[in-house]
Amino acid sequence: MSNSDVMVSQGNGMFEWTEQHRINLDAKQKFVAALFENDWDEMAKYVTDDVELREPDKLPFGGVYVGLDGFKECWDKIPLVSHKTTAIETLHTYMTANPDHLWVELDCKMIQNGTGKDMSGIVMEKFEFRGGKISAIILYWYNIPDFPK
Repeated sequence: MSNSDVMVSQGNGMFEWTEQHRINLDAKQKFVAALFENDWDEMAKYVTDDVELREPDKLPFGGVYVGLDGFKECWDKIPLVSHKTTAIETLHTYMTANPDHLWVELDCKMIQNGTGKDMSGIVMEKFEFRGGKISAIILYWYNIPDFPK
């Protein structure tokens, strides 16, 4: 992804990309690539030991998951208790003046467990970084589907 493919937050207007912006964006991209390759050893290179995955409480898998083991617990739990994801498209990546925060806007396509109903939704992910590694991924779902609990 080039800098021209990344949106800049409007709050402070344009800002200077720093080396830390590049390091953090690279860590996020490599982490996500490893996630979709199911390469947990590679993923571990890009997260802090106490990384937190935070999912909205309204979801059947909602809660805070700590560490890469916690992340894996959530990742494995989602298709068992909620839905199968059929496609995830990154719509935008938003950089902020603070290089330790970036946002990703996703369009998610899913099939609901039990009903087989096709669903879609926009999800925002906030990535927080510490020392060039991901320290938190916080998900914000818009129009949360009516998932059975």
